[in-house]
Amino acid sequence: MKQLRLLIIPFLLMLPAQSGFVYSWDKDMVDQPSEKAQESIAPPGPGSIPLHGAEIVPIPMNDLEADEMKVAAASLPNPVPADVASIARGKEFYDINCYVCHGSDGRGQGPVGLLFAEKAPVDLNDAYTQDQTDGQLYFTLTRGRALMPFYRDALIPSERWDVINYVRSDFGQVGMVTNE
Repeated sequence: MKQLRLLIIPFLLMLPAQSGFVYSWDKDMVDQPSEKAQESIAPPGPGSIPLHGAEIVPIPMNDLEADEMKVAAASLPNPVPADVASIARGKEFYDINCYVCHGSDGRGQGPVGLLFAEKAPVDLNDAYTQDQTDGQLYFTLTRGRALMPFYRDALIPSERWDVINYVRSDFGQVGMVTNE
């Protein structure tokens, strides 16, 4: 009799669930208020990318359009003063992002730059680079060119200007080695 009771009790306990009777607590997890990660009202953290009002960088569709955009960028002023702090920050960002291709002296002799088979990285000391305006250098740093990747996602705008200030101060006519 005791064994029969042990078999009947579990069956009777399962009967209401099988007959469609639903316990009131069985949907607590479904009905609870919750925030999805993309719906959070939490304030954005430092370094967050805004959904609205972010930097918009149009994508050129061909080389001619890229050249036109670079010419248009010539009038873009550098908003970051080339002071000691900016140049120091620029060197740090250069060492992290640019050194691997352009090398420590900016001549394209970095460890990755030496592996380029078709075209070496641009020599930052050459007139080709130094004659460009800060806005044109900013455009290239932001959009990339040929084999150079874009850095709009790796460096925020002020950091890109710091790199330009560093390139202007440490490369070019001042840092050029002459063969006399």
